[in-house]
Amino acid sequence: MSGRRERQRKEREARVLRAASFLFARRGFERTTMANIAGRSRLAVGTIYNYFRSKPEIILALLRRDASAGLHAGEAVLEDPPRNPVTAVQTLLERVVAPFALHDRGLWRELTAAALRDPELSRGFFAEDLRLIALVADLLRLLRARGDLRPDLDPDRGAVCLYAIFFSWWIAHLTDEGISLELVRAELRAGISLVMTVYLERAHGESP
Repeated sequence: MSGRRERQRKEREARVLRAASFLFARRGFERTTMANIAGRSRLAVGTIYNYFRSKPEIILALLRRDASAGLHAGEAVLEDPPRNPVTAVQTLLERVVAPFALHDRGLWRELTAAALRDPELSRGFFAEDLRLIALVADLLRLLRARGDLRPDLDPDRGAVCLYAIFFSWWIAHLTDEGISLELVRAELRAGISLVMTVYLERAHGESP
């Protein structure tokens, strides 16, 4: 019986998140009500409140769902990183980004705007950013231990630099219709190559 209830809970939560994702992207966060989400998901409003206490909680659930999928894909890279360290970092970040790219940029604009207005949401967004930075830092530690990077490299600071490239181009994509995901990916690869070249020099016996 408990197994059936758990499956029902997950199925209903998924329905709510699909409905909310659709409505936030098309109606906007402010104009979408819990009643709208209930109607779209074919659930009673009271039922939705059993799973999510508010719209901000739904947004956090959407973010964490996609972040978890991306981080899980990125963690797989750590199990067997490509021999080329630049390719290893590029592969990790591209896998992390992939789930976010499945959504219309209108949804991410709404989520980002909502987070800027709500301190609790901002903390939730930042917590996911820290998970990504930690994952990149773990990869850099692994590459350094393998002898592919400068021994004096600070993995945490390196991870922040690489994350900043990703974040800058992601925000550019959200704010400028002319910046496509293909351009974001190309600029991300170029930025990673530039940063990693500095980290690779001493490992290869060259002058910094």
